[in-house]
Amino acid sequence: MRNFLNKFYMFMQGRYGNDELNNTLFVLCIIIFIVSRFTPFYVGFILSLAELGILALIVFRFLSRNIYKRMAENKVILPAYRAVTGWFKLTYKRFRDGRTHRYYKCPKCKAQLRVKNVKGKHTIRCPKCGNQFKKKIR
Repeated sequence: MRNFLNKFYMFMQGRYGNDELNNTLFVLCIIIFIVSRFTPFYVGFILSLAELGILALIVFRFLSRNIYKRMAENKVILPAYRAVTGWFKLTYKRFRDGRTHRYYKCPKCKAQLRVKNVKGKHTIRCPKCGNQFKKKIR
């Protein structure tokens, strides 16, 4: 087994590997796969061909030796990728901390602030910009 892993490491040297764009394409591929199973035959066939094309693109990017070009492609999608993953992370934190904390947005810099869920009027100070604002927790 160790010999196989060493050969794989040697094969992957100088190649790009995986990144956020490949992860996004893979999630898109899974969504297309699920949707294609619930559509008529001809639409499902076209979606399956699109799925194969996306998988081929993923493998091409993964094994590519043109690292700078793949990094430029990834850099284009990073803002949208971070926005979506950030939204899911914040939603998970809000669900997890629902009983003990509240989340507020700073009116000045729009940073998300976590405040203990204690009834009454509170002055909240944003650690990012230093802005102070008042909120009432019921």
